[in-house]
Amino acid sequence: METRIVVIDNDESMRDLFTLALKREGWRVSGYAYAQVEIATLLQDRPGLIILDFTAQSGGTGWRFLQLLKMEDETAKIPILITTTAFNLSADIRGYLSSLEIGIIQKPFDLNTFLALVQKTITQASLAGIIVSGDRILPILVVDDMEDLNDTITLVLRLEGYQVVTASNGMQALDAVSRGDHSLILLDIDMPIMNGFEFLAAYDRLLKPHSPVIIVSGEADIWTLGLPSFVVDVLPKPFTITQLLQIVGKFTQPA
Repeated sequence: METRIVVIDNDESMRDLFTLALKREGWRVSGYAYAQVEIATLLQDRPGLIILDFTAQSGGTGWRFLQLLKMEDETAKIPILITTTAFNLSADIRGYLSSLEIGIIQKPFDLNTFLALVQKTITQASLAGIIVSGDRILPILVVDDMEDLNDTITLVLRLEGYQVVTASNGMQALDAVSRGDHSLILLDIDMPIMNGFEFLAAYDRLLKPHSPVIIVSGEADIWTLGLPSFVVDVLPKPFTITQLLQIVGKFTQPA
C-alpha cells in the first residue's frame, strides 16, 4: 500500500501504538501532537487519511483543527477518522460528518475493528466527492442562547467554508452588527437579556444597510407578527442539517 496516514494525537504512547499497528498493515505513517502540526506539514506528507484524536482536554483543539482542514482547499478532500472518548454525537451530525468523509470511532475499541475502518475509509474516499465552499468573505452571525445548538450550527457552517460569528442574545448581536457587516444573520427568538424581537426592533432603527435575517424558531405563526422587511425567511425548529444548509445557501452568495 502506498497510502500515507497522518496520526495527530497528544498522547505519545497512543501515537506510537497507532503508528506500529498501521505500519504492520503496510501503510506509511507520520505521527504528531497538535502543537507540532500545521497545514504546511500535511501538504508535505500528502496523506490519504488523517486520524485525529479528540479527548476531553484536546476536543476544542481537535474541532478547530478539523474546521481548518475542511476550510483549506488543499486539505478539504482528505478523509478523516476521529478517535474519541470525549463526546456523543446525534445521528444527524454523524451522518453529515460521514458525507464529508469524516468517520468517528469511540474509544475503547478493538484494534482489528479500527484497522478495518481505516481500510474502509481509504477505499470509500476515492468514490466520494466533498464540496466545500471557501470563497465567502462576510461571516454569518449566529444568535442563539442554546450553547449546544449554537455549537452545532457553527460547526456545520464552518465545515462548509463559511466564516461564523456567534452571539448568545440580542444585545451581543447588536454589538456584533455595530462592529462589522455580515452576509446573513440566523436569529433565535427566545433569549435572555434581549430577545429576538427586541433585537429586530433595535436593528431596524440602525441607519446602516441591514443584512438579511433568517429567524430560527419553533413558533408556527411567526410570519403573522409584522416582521421587518430584512427578515427573509424562517427556519423552523427542529431542523435537519440539510434544511440548514439549503436555507443558508439560498441567501448567501459567494463574494
